[in-house]
Amino acid sequence: MTPEQLLIIAREFCKHHRVRIVRFDALVAGAAAAGAKIDGIPVHAGPSAAARALARTLEVLEPLSGRNKEFAKVCAEIYLSVTDGV
Repeated sequence: MTPEQLLIIAREFCKHHRVRIVRFDALVAGAAAAGAKIDGIPVHAGPSAAARALARTLEVLEPLSGRNKEFAKVCAEIYLSVTDGV
């Protein structure tokens, strides 16, 4: 998942939950956590582990003004759905 894709999800989430994005860098970090590679080798064992890293990063860095745990869960679910991890 790219930072731009997370931004699209965040904007829709914010619109529905009346919160706002306060840390764009946290969205970028979430994307980086999910797609992390070293020497071209993924650091996560699979999509489920990558989704957990994405959610954990978003929960800790709190990119939104509120409802970050819910947002993290939604992002992880979407990530799994697009990576066939469900």
